[in-house]
Amino acid sequence: MRNVLKLAIGLVAAVCMVTDVSAWPLFPEKAPKTAEVPVIMYHLVTTNPKYIGKHGITPEELEADLKFLKDNGYNTVLIDDLVRFVEKRRPLPDKPIVLTFDDGRFSDHLYLFPLLESMKMKAVLSIIGTETDEYSGSDSLKKPHMGWEQVVELSKSGLLEIQCHSYDLHGHTGSGKRKGESLEAYQARLKADLAKNHALIKKHTGSAPTAFTYPLGIISKGSQEVLQELGIKASFSCYEGMNIVTQGDSNSLFMMKRANRPSGESVKTILRRLEASQN
Repeated sequence: MRNVLKLAIGLVAAVCMVTDVSAWPLFPEKAPKTAEVPVIMYHLVTTNPKYIGKHGITPEELEADLKFLKDNGYNTVLIDDLVRFVEKRRPLPDKPIVLTFDDGRFSDHLYLFPLLESMKMKAVLSIIGTETDEYSGSDSLKKPHMGWEQVVELSKSGLLEIQCHSYDLHGHTGSGKRKGESLEAYQARLKADLAKNHALIKKHTGSAPTAFTYPLGIISKGSQEVLQELGIKASFSCYEGMNIVTQGDSNSLFMMKRANRPSGESVKTILRRLEASQN
């Protein structure tokens, strides 16, 4: 019996010496996990009929959106959650969704913040540095953008993640390359603007931004290299579609698609459209 056992062990050892056991069905390589992550894009929450439309919704519409998401098992996540999923393979909750609010408008403090607090939900706030600077120190409820006082308050709550929407790149070319501009000049201009906004955000909130939201949705070749050089881990476009985020694939967090939320079209309808596009 001992001789038979020795022979069997010897045969296994010999096979292992000449065979890549990792290729055996018994030892399959663990495939990276993926997650479908819809991103909804909001701009303005207002009671003024003049601004309700493609980029403006009422507080009641926003509340209905959040209630629908809550009641249907969606879990709002932040960029940091997605980064941990990709880089450290940390799990995401079921039905993750990202809610983005562009420009840092005062209405986010007035209407969005209380709703997030009451429903225990989260959102991503991308601010414009020049606007935040301009309206700092003003307590008027009629001002269009938040000042640093409000941004800091929202950041400290842990419910809103403060991200970069450029310092001053909301002209007609956005953060894109200008006509006749060399690639080197474009990248230097983009880097200088974003670095300025990053420094301000870190100074006031204590944390540097990890995501960039392209102003006007204008994207030029060479921009992602600048973002990565500045430590940015993700970026938001204005293209519509469902995002597939993959563990170990850092590129899956760049150029994330977003669906605009206009007045009159509920988040329920938008999500059904995004889900249908995957079938």
